[in-house]
Amino acid sequence: MSDEKIGYKRVPSDDSEEEESKADLEDRGSSSGHSEHSERSRGLQDTLSASLQPAIVKASESVKTEWKKLSTEEKRVQVLAGRALRTLNEKAKLLITVENDSVYGAALALPQIARTAGWSLEYTSLACHSMMFLFTNVLLQGFLLYMLTKELRTLDKFGGQMHLCDFGAHSGDCPEGTNCIGPGGTAYTPERLYDWKLWTTRVFVRDSLKALFPDRTDDIEEMVDPGEYGLESYYLRMICCFIFVLGLWPDLAGSWDIMALLIGVPTASEPWILETDWEELRRQGSEDVVDDWRMNFVRFRVGGVPLHWKMINFFVILCPKLYIWILTVDIGIVFLMETSEIEDMIINCVALAFILNIDELTMTMLPSQTKAILEMLEGCPSKKRERISLQQDFVLHEEGKKWSLFSPGLIGYIIPARLCFLLAVTAFFLGNYYLEACIRLEDGSWVAKDLHLPRSDGLPFLTFFFEPFPNLFPVDTEKDAAWKFHIAEST
Repeated sequence: MSDEKIGYKRVPSDDSEEEESKADLEDRGSSSGHSEHSERSRGLQDTLSASLQPAIVKASESVKTEWKKLSTEEKRVQVLAGRALRTLNEKAKLLITVENDSVYGAALALPQIARTAGWSLEYTSLACHSMMFLFTNVLLQGFLLYMLTKELRTLDKFGGQMHLCDFGAHSGDCPEGTNCIGPGGTAYTPERLYDWKLWTTRVFVRDSLKALFPDRTDDIEEMVDPGEYGLESYYLRMICCFIFVLGLWPDLAGSWDIMALLIGVPTASEPWILETDWEELRRQGSEDVVDDWRMNFVRFRVGGVPLHWKMINFFVILCPKLYIWILTVDIGIVFLMETSEIEDMIINCVALAFILNIDELTMTMLPSQTKAILEMLEGCPSKKRERISLQQDFVLHEEGKKWSLFSPGLIGYIIPARLCFLLAVTAFFLGNYYLEACIRLEDGSWVAKDLHLPRSDGLPFLTFFFEPFPNLFPVDTEKDAAWKFHIAEST
């Protein structure tokens, strides 16, 4: 029985060629009375026994000992486990693919397919549609991010809203703990903690009474208590920020895939349309099979990209996609950090990720032909896979079992790198928020910097574009502060 029948192809070696041939001949001579399953199992066992013996001779003593302990069924499982994991690892590291559910993937692939097709009218139209929807997507995402930035940078300040920072973050520890003084200058208590809208309304009522009855200011201060504006849950805010960044991971992974494609594929004008069985297609002639809509006569596969197209894809697709991701993370973190209510935190951490999902919504408007091509588009390896025999797979798998708690590479395998990366990204943008919006007092409290009203309700484009670097193009504000942190005398 050949190796192809049992789901894999063994790379022949000089040491095992004779044993493999013998096993194949014995398998072909099996009696017809056995079931197909018995024939496949026995053929596999014979092949494994014959092909693995040379490797066991060359392996370490521990591998030889382990080999002798295993039954035939266990040997088969270990060999398949080793090959399966190696194949998955190579696929993750070497296979270059294109997103088939994003307009970015369509804008990357369709022009190359149209180039391969000689820029025929219909293929060219599909490529043009992809690029147009890409620009539409970038404009929509950019506009939504611009409006969020405008609200945070200008409109909120006209309403007198200072940065939230850590106001009320540890109100349960007050009055001995940190962050026990609110923006109104008084100490927090559980019954005096309000969100921004309710607190400003209560402050407005108090100030209105003081303006109407200036002679009774002291009585109004004593009898009318507006409370304090502060954070309802400090730890939930941190978790929501991480969940928000976690939800943006697939979009960042898509950017890395595009970068891997631009770097990994050859800088050459290679075809992205390949044949499957040309002779069979010639035999059938030009007539289509009735009611057969399968596309098994053609393959769409990632291939080489000319240099000028790599440059276009880098500046038109990769750079906008990656920078929009950075803007979304930065603006989204600030938006969540300025949210005080628990329910709003939970809702916003999910709702903000919608901005980066617009590309998938835009993808639904593309023609069905484009979607079908992207679904059929195969990946290509960045380099040729190393051919490893079953013997080597087994030995490598057995050697991989030699580890302990003191193994040097254990931490690198156990701790997920992606989780650490997302935690680092979250920490970076959180730190950026505190450095920009807050100051740290001697007791460890983080309070808002002085509030200066903007001179205009407009937001300059450069201020928005360089939002992650606010000191480059800051909003023009009044010289005098409209609000300063203070501690009331009664406190």
